[in-house]
Amino acid sequence: MSFAADVNATAGLAGTLKAGLGALRAVDRTHISVQAPGSLLGSVDVDVALEATFPNAARWDYVVGQQKGEYEHLHWIEVHPAEGTRNITEVEAKLAWLAAWLRHTALAAYRKQVVWVASGRSAFNGRHPRIKGLAAKGLSFAGSHLTI
Repeated sequence: MSFAADVNATAGLAGTLKAGLGALRAVDRTHISVQAPGSLLGSVDVDVALEATFPNAARWDYVVGQQKGEYEHLHWIEVHPAEGTRNITEVEAKLAWLAAWLRHTALAAYRKQVVWVASGRSAFNGRHPRIKGLAAKGLSFAGSHLTI
């Protein structure tokens, strides 16, 4: 199958795929740049798409599909404040939700990058012990900007 087909086959995501970074809110899109825009397969605002199904959950923000050679690669992107350890706890909850939800979808089979992008000033860097803990769980911290 393909990213587009698997998005449309995923409960709650059908019909939500947008071209390029079109699913990202304008304020969040300023934190993302793309080296090869033609490689993008589209994007989904997972948070909005699944709000009705999981109204009280710590939902993840976005998924962006990208063609990388012969593989379709997914970028699971959370744009979230990084001003203090409370924010780390919030992102940990979102990561746990994503892992549990993703396990039951065809999207779990793709190569992926799970990344937190600071929505403003960051109070820490990759050497912070709790950021290292998130890295051990498969999450990378990009600081205030992500290039894909």
